[in-house]
Amino acid sequence: MQRRTFLGQAMALMAAGATPFPLFAAAAAGNRGKVKITDVQAKRVKVVRELGALPSPPGSPPGRAYRVGGENVTLITTDAGLTGLARGVSPQALASAKQRLIGADPLDVQLLAPGLYALGGGFNPISGGADIEIALWDLAGQILGMPLWRLWGGRDGKLMPYASQWTTGRPAERAEMAQRVREAGWRAIKFRSHFQTMEDDVAVMEQTRKLVGKDFIITTDANQAGESPDGGNSGRRWDYARALETALEFDRYNVYWLEEPLSRWNFDELAQLSHSVKVRIAGGEANRALHDFRVMLEKDSFDIIQFEVCQIGPSLARQIATLASAYHKNCVPHAGFGPGVFAAGHVSASLQNGVFFGPGGTGPTWELIHEPPVIDIQAQWEIYENAPRIDKQGFMQLPDAPGLGVILRKDLLEDA
Repeated sequence: MQRRTFLGQAMALMAAGATPFPLFAAAAAGNRGKVKITDVQAKRVKVVRELGALPSPPGSPPGRAYRVGGENVTLITTDAGLTGLARGVSPQALASAKQRLIGADPLDVQLLAPGLYALGGGFNPISGGADIEIALWDLAGQILGMPLWRLWGGRDGKLMPYASQWTTGRPAERAEMAQRVREAGWRAIKFRSHFQTMEDDVAVMEQTRKLVGKDFIITTDANQAGESPDGGNSGRRWDYARALETALEFDRYNVYWLEEPLSRWNFDELAQLSHSVKVRIAGGEANRALHDFRVMLEKDSFDIIQFEVCQIGPSLARQIATLASAYHKNCVPHAGFGPGVFAAGHVSASLQNGVFFGPGGTGPTWELIHEPPVIDIQAQWEIYENAPRIDKQGFMQLPDAPGLGVILRKDLLEDA
């Protein structure tokens, strides 16, 4: 290919909103033989051990049980002996992916990606499209010998995780959980503001500050964006007055952000709220379309843009981050699922407009569901040979290995 033609194609991709990494990657591959996809397989990870069930109110059934292993994964294999990894998808999505991908070159990931989101019958979080795209990016990084955070322009793959909570409990229990994770090396937490009364929501912040001090990072999620808040024990629905009064109280305790305090598409009142309080307003985890993010940015609805990499895929997530940078907004990927949590970490590590918790711009951040002893991310990662560990400074280093960088233990894989 002539240089002029090559650059012309690259610029055309950029003008269309696509990142031209596959094009440049193909050139960087030089004389490598073209890699072809040979199969898309479903596997199951053996259960290593049980971690227990989440607490539930007296008289209620036990909460959701967690374990090490036990989940389904998707493997995309190639004729080069490389394997891309993602969480499990539905049988329908698996069959469609086989039909679409066998014989294709994984480096064509952005040419293949748009067709993936109809695998399960439409663009929705259970379609499997984002998971298959993540596995393709894993392969692209392996073919080029680069971790995804490097392939996407990141500096060092160093992240500051925050321990995202799943349950509500009582204010004193939440404060004690913050103290527990801080003592384990974590420097940040995300609560769920789901109590029936604002007084209890505020009590969580007050009691936590007393236990962990002023330097510990506190964020919280009101989960008000959907028709019903996710998480179950959600309390009553918030109106604007409740959201405003709560946010003003959170200001007193230096809460870093308040997530999704109003309905998902209530862009005008979200903007009004964000302009009325010091606490940062965050959201966007279940918005699917680039148009949604364009509107929320134009209306200045959020201080922090959150997107879910495991639902929209890395390609669209990175386009949204680029769009957000034009509006001087910071981004943080929402928590991922299964191997997708590492994809979210790689995206976060590559962002120039990521959220940086630490003093002097250290970071950026990485959301991990971590509520020990039942939801213990370090225990759940025992199924990998080289998962990150939190260090004494409260950071995690993504692996330097190519692609997602993590390797599933082969002794744990069995047919799904």
